[in-house]
Amino acid sequence: MKNIVYHILSLILLTGSFIACNNVEDGIEINYGESTAELNVELITADRGAKNETISYTVSVSADSPIKSVFVSPTVAGTEESGFKVASGTVDPFVNHDFGTIQPGTYNMDLVYHYTVSQDTVDARLVFTMVDETGVKRDTQKVVTVPAIQSYYDISLYAKSQSECDGFSSVDGMVYHNLADYQELNAVNQAVQEALDIVFVVQDGTAVLTAPYDGAFSSSMNIKNKTVFKKISGLSADEFEALNNASLSSLVEEQSVKKGSTSLSGVSVGDIIGFRTDFGSANAYMFGIMRINELHPTNSEYYDDMSYVMVLDVKVQQD
Repeated sequence: MKNIVYHILSLILLTGSFIACNNVEDGIEINYGESTAELNVELITADRGAKNETISYTVSVSADSPIKSVFVSPTVAGTEESGFKVASGTVDPFVNHDFGTIQPGTYNMDLVYHYTVSQDTVDARLVFTMVDETGVKRDTQKVVTVPAIQSYYDISLYAKSQSECDGFSSVDGMVYHNLADYQELNAVNQAVQEALDIVFVVQDGTAVLTAPYDGAFSSSMNIKNKTVFKKISGLSADEFEALNNASLSSLVEEQSVKKGSTSLSGVSVGDIIGFRTDFGSANAYMFGIMRINELHPTNSEYYDDMSYVMVLDVKVQQD
């Protein structure tokens, strides 16, 4: 009886292996074995982007048996512009781009794949798949989606002390002078307090950038956002100008801006400073970067006697 059972099991396994081989040959998707082919996917651009930005990869395949199909399965669909691109003047190896079917007798391919981000709220994974007569090969790439950035230039903030000072809202680029005017709790002032991310104060003759929450800002405001600041090292003025959605995201991540402090003292001309807004801010949990262009004593219409002015450029993510 045992011998009969063993013979039946052997027949089932043998039949299954024939079916698997035939299915690879016919291009039917099942649980293929590992292909002996080489599949190499290399990132050309940054691994991140905002909505409607394109992330590109080189894709090369080298196989000992004819390639049946090459396709990409994204966890979040890109826009209609996403897909494989074939260089002008070269032979298109695809019979059908939608299904990834490859021309018969193709053993080698060098392609470029473009993924255009369709939304800026969900990260995605791209699974590159190649099927040949020996099996399947896969490569997975992660795409980080980031908010687009808004730039504000020549922002002037004035300050005389820790209480007579200006503030900045990163959600709309608004400057609020004499913040003491916004302490009384009413609908208008509440909206200002929620939007206020950055305060410029003068403390013991020193320029300070501070969060509304920090004690360096002397105020009885009811809402005090906990913005954090951190000086950025190794970034030139030209590199600051060239920052885009992807590179700003990478920079603040590399520089660990989120580990900054709610007050930054001794600010001077030429400093480049990263910041992250508070969860409760009108521009919640967004990263930004600023460059200090001017800092000097001045006369101001907002404060009696001498005060200081700080002129800066700001780039900030917008939700």
